[in-house]
Amino acid sequence: MDLLKIIISWSKPYLTLKISVLPKLAVKSLHAKLRKTFRTPKTFPKQLVDINEGPIMVYRVLAVRHYDLSSFALRVADQSSSQVSVIEMVRGHVNFLFRIYGCKKSLSRVRVLLSNQYPTLSDCSVSPILPSLPICIVSNRSISTNLVGPVHLRIPTQNPGIAKPFSTDVEDGGDDGSSSRTVVDDFDADVGKSSELDYLSEDKACASANWGNGDGDNKGFICDSMVVESEDDDNDENACSVSFQHVASCNAVELYRELCDNEKVVKHKRSDWETLQEVFRYFGNSGWATDQALGIYIGRSFFPTAVYKFRDFFFKKCTADVGKYVVSLGLSDDAVKFLFPVFVEFCLEEFPEEIKRFRGMVASADLTKPHTWFPFARAMKRKVIYHCGPTNSGKTFNALQRFMEAKKGIYCSPLRLLAMEVFDKVNALGVYCSLHTGQEKKFVPFSNHAACTVEMVSTDKMFDVAIIDEIQMMADPYRGFAWTRALLGLKADEIHLCGDPSVLNIVRKICSETGDELYEQHYGRFKPLVVEAKTLLGDLKNVRSGDCVVAFSRREVFEVKMAIEKHTNHRCCVIYGALPPETRRQQANLFNEQDNEYDVLVSTDAVGMGLNLNIRRVVFYSLAKYNGDKVLPVPASQVKQIAGRAGRRGSVYPDGLTTTLNLDDLDYLIECLKQPFEEVKKVGLFPFYEQVELFAGQLPNITFSQLLEKFSENCRLDGSYFLCRHDHIKKVANMLQKIQTLSLEDRFNFCFAPVNIRDPKAMFHLLKFAQSYSQNLPVNIAMGIPTDSARSDKELLDLETKHQVLSMYMWLSHHFKEETFPYVKKVEAMATDIAELLGQSLTNANWKPESRQVSKPQQKEGSYERPLSRIKQYHKKRHDQSVNRENSEKVLL
Repeated sequence: MDLLKIIISWSKPYLTLKISVLPKLAVKSLHAKLRKTFRTPKTFPKQLVDINEGPIMVYRVLAVRHYDLSSFALRVADQSSSQVSVIEMVRGHVNFLFRIYGCKKSLSRVRVLLSNQYPTLSDCSVSPILPSLPICIVSNRSISTNLVGPVHLRIPTQNPGIAKPFSTDVEDGGDDGSSSRTVVDDFDADVGKSSELDYLSEDKACASANWGNGDGDNKGFICDSMVVESEDDDNDENACSVSFQHVASCNAVELYRELCDNEKVVKHKRSDWETLQEVFRYFGNSGWATDQALGIYIGRSFFPTAVYKFRDFFFKKCTADVGKYVVSLGLSDDAVKFLFPVFVEFCLEEFPEEIKRFRGMVASADLTKPHTWFPFARAMKRKVIYHCGPTNSGKTFNALQRFMEAKKGIYCSPLRLLAMEVFDKVNALGVYCSLHTGQEKKFVPFSNHAACTVEMVSTDKMFDVAIIDEIQMMADPYRGFAWTRALLGLKADEIHLCGDPSVLNIVRKICSETGDELYEQHYGRFKPLVVEAKTLLGDLKNVRSGDCVVAFSRREVFEVKMAIEKHTNHRCCVIYGALPPETRRQQANLFNEQDNEYDVLVSTDAVGMGLNLNIRRVVFYSLAKYNGDKVLPVPASQVKQIAGRAGRRGSVYPDGLTTTLNLDDLDYLIECLKQPFEEVKKVGLFPFYEQVELFAGQLPNITFSQLLEKFSENCRLDGSYFLCRHDHIKKVANMLQKIQTLSLEDRFNFCFAPVNIRDPKAMFHLLKFAQSYSQNLPVNIAMGIPTDSARSDKELLDLETKHQVLSMYMWLSHHFKEETFPYVKKVEAMATDIAELLGQSLTNANWKPESRQVSKPQQKEGSYERPLSRIKQYHKKRHDQSVNRENSEKVLL
């Protein structure tokens, strides 16, 4: 049996053929046939080399891009027999056969497109003495820009059986082949498609896929020699009819090792390969697989890369039974769950460094088991009393009684205003109490009690009794972490929680984890809350004394105030969130007094907590609220909180009433009040500075805003907690990125400063404060203070901004070194003056509200105007010409 070996190599723009003939054949005849086939001159380069295997003929042919190799037919005469064999190169143009020629991004694999059983002839018929050619095998070879794997063809000495590849008919003839004929019936070469070679024998190695780096295209994963194009081939069907049911019960580790040990490239139908590609695409987009991969420390950002490499490995090593089983599962979760254990084994072996790096990152961003962050609190046997009930039920009053009876107590308030109210009330009852908020500290001598905002509570001091008011704020998306920290970390013998039933179950779960003893006290409302079926019918003239009209924007508050005072004899007090606590208290006291003309209150949702008001009826101006992105219905819990402010205990009005301005909103109001409190499933968490600092050690070369983003992506949380939103913190961090000399701790503290990120003036002053601090200079505040009340809404907005800047200065002075903010006393006096001016301004306010956004000042008439540059003059002239042209065309029409 003779063996003819053809090695093809590509060196732009030449195609090199190395032909090894065993034994020596008719070299001259071979040379002539090659010269005739490629239509080259007789003097084309050739080389004859003698090696152990025999003579090797080397031919270099100029490969033209459109040259079709299907016309290359080489006849080799075997001198030892009368047999004549025809060797023809594969169909397809050169630019399809050798993809290196047009590759720009990376070197793709060179695909030698071979016929399924023997090469297809371009002619309809060949010599009748042509025998059936046997099988070709492409040996496994690494990626190269020069060499394509050698093609082995076995030349039989006897005429084998007749086969019918594709649509070729072969008629059997005599031994001399005189009556044998092969006909190709309208077979299209289909350039660009490929066919897989059949197995030669069990002892021969299969063709292995040459896997290139690729550029992300899924089509690049399927090697041409791995695809069965003809589904009618009996040999193909026999090869593919493999039992795969046993694969479902295989162990993942054993299955992965089996794939690793597999050296054979198994052929599949093109439809099966397409199904496999779709399955892996579905696997990469599976949220379940992404979440489960975190268990082996494959992060969300690296997961697509890991899937990409796993898909490459699977296509290269896939056995017939495994491939068929995955195809049978199709695009389903079953396929994902079958592949995932194998994916795990692959990742553990292939990405140990990435797993180690991500493990360290996750360990530094681990927020699981937050109750273990406070070991001293866990060492205590705390008693937790939950005062559960709606508004106006006396729960806070009872908790404060126990607070004043204790030797040492702390009251944690959701608002500065409420902390100030408790501070005044407790001191008035003869119990010395200090005040500690972010903006001010008032120390009363000999005091063992303190009222503070929940963010400022200390988890280092010991207390007998602690009160955490409005405990349902644990679920707040922005500030919830402060209530969670207080509940977990306060070192107090008794902790009184005041709130509605929405967080009762989650508090029970937390107490079971901390080992604290929980007691529940349920309360009912003192006075019933009644919904008036008769609304104001859309007319503010129907407002009566003792009404509180609730709107959900500052603009609407002033519009309602102007309308009521214009069309009725009522005078209105105003409360909204941008006002300082002192001004809100002044407006509340003005409304509560019965001997003045201010008998109507117009407020935002700021009235929902922190104020004791004599409200007879709460009227909702609307029940929709803009959340910064879109207008949404007000949540039912917030509607209950606001409506419950009517008819409080101690008020002059016996019953609490509520209604709406428009009849359309009445049904939603009734629905909200009927709904039970929605159970809270998760409460908020946010890392301490020490945790952020530890995480920053893993990623030293990114900005603070990016650091927070990475932390939120990689942090781990228990099922009862969520990471609080920090969009406002990242916006401040982006602004402070201009200051390179700030330390990480200073940057962290500056980002938590109380600033309205929608107010450009306030953001500007914060930036100036940070710049002065970074230069180790005393932080000064250059701001003029007006002496008169505001006469327009613009001046009122300016007063609000000035007070916010002063409040921010006071907050920073309590969080940084005192010597860097030396003007605290001066700033406190300025803030008090502005609060008084704001109160006077609101009393006299009768103007149309304006926007807080900064607009460009209008050019005054007769003032100097800077001339336009030449390029701007040119563009202006072109614009004017186009406008004139359009106007003239309209006139003609």
